[in-house]
Formats: sequence, C-alpha cells, structure tokens
Amino acid sequence: MLCHLLYCRGYQTEEDIYSFFTEGPPSHDPLKLPDIDAATGRIRSAIERHECVAIYGDFDCDGLTSSAALEETLRGYGLDPLVHIPSREEGHGLHPEALVKLASTGATLLISVDCGVTAIDEVQVARKLGMDVIVTDHHEPRADGSLPDCPVVDPVRHDSHYPFRGLCGVGVVYKLAQALALRIPANLDPDDLLDLVALGTVADVVPLRDENRFLVMQGLRRLQKTSRAGLRALFEVAGVDPARLDPTSIGFYLAPRVNAANRLADPNIAYALLTARDPDVAKQLARTLSAFNEQRQSLVNQRADQLYEAVGDPEVLLAETRLGVRPPVLIEVGEWTAGISGLLASKLSDRYGLPAFVGSESRDTVSVSARGVGGVYIDEILEACELAVPGGLFHGYGGHARAGGFRVSKDRWELARITLEEQARLHVPLDVVGTVLTADADVPLRKLTAYAASQVLTLAPFGNEFGEPLFLVRDVSLMHCRVVSDGSKHVKLKLQQGDMRMSAVHFNSGDEIIGLSAGTRLDILCHVQLNHWRDMVKAELCVRDWRLAE
Repeated sequence: MLCHLLYCRGYQTEEDIYSFFTEGPPSHDPLKLPDIDAATGRIRSAIERHECVAIYGDFDCDGLTSSAALEETLRGYGLDPLVHIPSREEGHGLHPEALVKLASTGATLLISVDCGVTAIDEVQVARKLGMDVIVTDHHEPRADGSLPDCPVVDPVRHDSHYPFRGLCGVGVVYKLAQALALRIPANLDPDDLLDLVALGTVADVVPLRDENRFLVMQGLRRLQKTSRAGLRALFEVAGVDPARLDPTSIGFYLAPRVNAANRLADPNIAYALLTARDPDVAKQLARTLSAFNEQRQSLVNQRADQLYEAVGDPEVLLAETRLGVRPPVLIEVGEWTAGISGLLASKLSDRYGLPAFVGSESRDTVSVSARGVGGVYIDEILEACELAVPGGLFHGYGGHARAGGFRVSKDRWELARITLEEQARLHVPLDVVGTVLTADADVPLRKLTAYAASQVLTLAPFGNEFGEPLFLVRDVSLMHCRVVSDGSKHVKLKLQQGDMRMSAVHFNSGDEIIGLSAGTRLDILCHVQLNHWRDMVKAELCVRDWRLAE
C-alpha cells in the first residue's frame, strides 16, 4: 500500500521510493542561492562595522517568522537590528513612508524578508535615503525578470540555479543563516531556527516536497522541544500537545492564532509573542491572540454563510461556468474588515472550485485577496490584468500560484472587475473548475485498521502537494450521527460494513448528513487516523465527502 500511495504522490520509480525511505528529503547547498555571496558579504561588513541594520518584514505568519529568525541570527553576530512589521492597512511590500522612518533612525543596511523582489522603485528610494538593501524573498519577480538594484536572494529568480523553487520566506532566511555560518565563524547553529521555519513553512502552504519536507520534519522535532516562551504559550492556549505536533496542528491551531493579529489588530502583537522571553508575558500575549482568533472565526463563519447565499448553488454555478454563461471566477466585495478577505476567498474557492477574489473597501481603496484552485495561477492572472490596462491597473499587487492580492482605487474598481473576468476566461481552463477530491485507493472498511493508520503515518508529514492519503469506502451503513456540540458544524458518525464498525468525524458538514436516517447506505471519502484517548489508541476515520450508495 505504501508504494502505491507514494506513486500517487510522484515517487514513481523504485529508486525514488527507496530514496524516500532510506535517505529522506534533501537539504541543498545555501551557496547556490542567487546573490548569496553579495548578501553575506554585505552583512559581514555590517557586523564588522557595527552598523545599524533594519529588517523589513511582512504581517503574515511567514513574514513574522522570517523577521524573528533573521533578528535572532543578526543578534547572534552582535548586531541590534530594528524590525519593521507593516500593518495590513499599510499592505505587503516595501513602502516609502516606512523607508524614510527607518533611514531616520540611522539604519545603513535594510534587509527585506518575505517581500521585495518586485520593489524596484522602493529599493531606489531606500538607496537615495542612504541605506544599502538586501532583498530576501520567495515570490515571483516581474514577468520580464527585472529585479531591484541590490542583492536579491530568491530561489525563483529567472536566473536562479537553486535546485528547489518551493521555499517560503522563512525558508530563505534559514538558508541565508546557513550561508552566514559558513562565511562567518561564530557560536551559532542555524538549526536552532527550525522551529520557526516549520511554523512559517506550514502556515504559508508551500509545497511539502523536496527541501520543504526536510525543513518541516526537522522543524517539528525542534518545535516539540522548543524553549521559546511564546511558542510554548501558544501550544497551551491552542490545546496542542507538543508530543503529537504535526502540520495539521500548525495549520489549524497555531498559525491561525498568529495570523489573527494582522487580521483584526496589530501584527506586532504576534511578533512580540514569537520573540518573547518572559513566560508570563508570553502567556498574556497568547491569550490575546486566542481571543482575536475566536472573534475571527465568528466573523468569517457569519460572512461566509452570507456569501454562500448570495453566490448560490454550486452545481448551478458550475454548470453555467462550463457552458460559458459566466466567467470562471468569483469576485465579491463587501463591508468587512480586510483581514478576513483571504479566509473568505478560501472558503469560496473550496466550496465552488473556482478562483475567488474577495475584497473590502476602505476610504478610497479596495483591497482584494485571491485564492486559487489547482491548475490556475493567481500570479499570472494578476500580471495579465496589470499589463492589460495601459499604465497599469493596480496600486500594488503580488502573490504566487494559489494565492495573491492587490489594491486598486475605488474609481477603478469596476474596470478591475471587468479585467479580472476577461483574464479569468483566458487563464482558467474549464477542465479544472469544480471541487474534485481524488481517492488514492478503493478499500473495504476492514482494511482501515489502527495498523493501516500507523503505516500511513510513516509517510508523514502531509501538506500541500503531498496530501494525506484519501480512501474511498463504498456501501457503508450509517448507524448513528450526532452534532459534536450546540452550534457546531462538526458531526460524529458510527459506520458499519459487514461485521466491521468504526467511528468517524466529519468537519464542517452540511445539514444533509444530519437528516439521514439510521441504515442509510453511503460511499465515503476519508482519511484513516489514530485517535489517542487516555491509554487507548484506535483507528478513526475523518470523512471528507460522502454520497448515497448506488
């Protein structure tokens, strides 16, 4: 079974599969990154001259962990860096106002993390203000390949020879720290950053392949034993057992709390947590983030239900899309805080299987977040929109294949909407629209045992482009179904096939399954997992979808 599951994930030769189990994922030479020599050389000069160095980050979990990792590294070399974390209102990327402020503090070297690869004009501003600049980023450069006039450490540069293009921002910072350790002898271990690297890598939903598998596997081990007061406090408020930490724990419980700060308040609260040393301060910050996260969940669920009602039935909408009656994209703007737009876009794209652009208005600007589906490239759509309008369309834009965003003035919003629809028709293949779940194997219920679940776990960690195995089980009988708690959308199920009975959980289920009578026969798509309860361990199914059995 394991060989089949690996085959489904692209490991399709005997050598690939043997390597997966014996050698593990690779860790590439950091000196192969573009401009790494120039970047480490300039940082070395800053260390030798005790310069004032500024770190320019981003407000999401990847940007925050990137900033924290670089700050820790530079402090290890005796520097006392300034850190600028922009607010969501300020937006992604470098901004002249912030650059002026940093220059006024005496900074002579600016290092960007998780941003900057397209900031050609802004880097010129920084240099005119007397700051040298190093860009570290993982996003795509401009379509013509042009780059800022400074060292740009980015594995996806058009001229990059780095073996892996999938690093996130904090992954690039980790490789920079490795390169510095090779160039500048010091009592520092870049691997001490791996707990932050795992958090940022999983949160940014980059492909869990190649070097990212190495970073997350090693980082999870570090996270389980982390001494960071902020992360330990985060585990406590999120109810996460460090001993059972996995990407799901990060993606569903830890990262949302870190990101709640930028969605509803100030990202510097989350940054203070990541860098906290006092356990009491860390606990208070973690409780604050947890409260923001609860508020965020309530807002998103309320607005999502309103959007589902406005957009309509998925089957009708997809039928119209495939017939060409409507463009293959969802575009919605409403009066909600900009911080939840990306989450609403994710919910729409998940429900309807279409790329979704969701925005909010503030003063004279519409800020839009985008989420894509497999086979659709959000960054290419945004680039095409920008080029389609003489003089450009957006105030600012950026992203990668599955996510992105832009800002546009209110008086150009209708033009932006029309342009998005036109470019979606050109860039969204109709054969990829619609939510599709593909089973790895068709199995009887009796095969999904605790032993099978433990075998599946040998392939972990799971994530983007290396998904948790999905099994199709046909013709099971629904014995019992109940809602987990009042107001919850999660249900507990009891299923039977022959003499085999199993418990299952179905998260965010619709009302339809609650209305089914006992004995109803179903086909289910599910994961098999281990459920630890006190001293007992047993197999449990996590249902992803179901249909009535034929």
